[in-house]
Amino acid sequence: MRKIFFLMFLGMLLMSPANLPAAEELRMLVYEGYAPEKHIEAFKQIVKAKHGVDLNVKVTHISEVEDIYKALKNKETDLVTASNNLPADPRYKYIQGKLTIPVDLNNILNFKDINPDLQKTVYFTDKGEVYGIPFCYGGYSLGYNTAQVKEAPTSWNILWDPKYAGKYVLSSSFYDVNVNITALAMGVPKNKIYDYDAVVSPQFLEKLKLLVKNTGAFYEAIDDADTLQGKSLAASWGFSFSELAKRGEIWKAAFPKEGTPAYLDAWLISHTLADNPKLKRIAEEWLNYVIGPDFQTEQVVRTLGAFPVSFAIRDRLTPEEIEAFHLNDPNFFKDNFILWEILDKRTREGFKLFWKKAGR
Repeated sequence: MRKIFFLMFLGMLLMSPANLPAAEELRMLVYEGYAPEKHIEAFKQIVKAKHGVDLNVKVTHISEVEDIYKALKNKETDLVTASNNLPADPRYKYIQGKLTIPVDLNNILNFKDINPDLQKTVYFTDKGEVYGIPFCYGGYSLGYNTAQVKEAPTSWNILWDPKYAGKYVLSSSFYDVNVNITALAMGVPKNKIYDYDAVVSPQFLEKLKLLVKNTGAFYEAIDDADTLQGKSLAASWGFSFSELAKRGEIWKAAFPKEGTPAYLDAWLISHTLADNPKLKRIAEEWLNYVIGPDFQTEQVVRTLGAFPVSFAIRDRLTPEEIEAFHLNDPNFFKDNFILWEILDKRTREGFKLFWKKAGR
């Protein structure tokens, strides 16, 4: 009898809070929509099953790009999302400044399914090591309302067609990309649109002024359905298209012959996990999850309306989705998109000044 009581007492001791494994916390700083609650919960179940860890996930949203640098520098986050033009920007130096750490690709089995053109780009690698795992991309695209523009526009110059004056929408925040599309419309080569000297001229300023003058409405950072509804054209990320469809307006992205300025977004691991191999392994589990079929299909394609990086999801998509995201064309990305480049201070300030001179 004493033995039974002893075993019961021992069991109670072992199950007391002091003896239970401590829960881990993973802190994420992300753009809105990149770590939704539904997928966080699914991921926590994976971590529990595979690693025996009760995981807490703290998600904070990015308001401006400086938030990322501050959080990394102040050790306030373990994972971040960032666009391709930020990690090597001399203002931030996420990689060269050792604010982020390399990933172990042996722990990211879905990496093999990423479009080869996106796997090891110069933006997220250094000295042969991978620091960023791309998970979605998209363009500041030429969107069109199919009820009002019957055929996909083939040139950015449609925004300067007088019949569309007051009927198109632009971002007010991304002045540099408005400069880019104006440069493309003027015939500046793709590889020169981020070159201040190749872009700027009196003729360029006049064309930019006309673009601003005839804009029907501006949204801030991200396009929204309220701003686009009823318009004919928009330079947009396409995030509002699914909501517009619910309202009875079908919008599509055209791909002008001049090309489309584009972003490639990736996840990077903070230096806070450099000496925490257990939590780093869990962070890599998340990186593997976001390029896996569930997240790529449900969140990237069907919720965000962004381009997926994985070719392995084609059997999960409708023929219309495969066509819309060009997943049967392995060269579509490199043939149509012009990834953002790092702007030096002179170019960045120069573009900002011309946007101001144009009336914004």
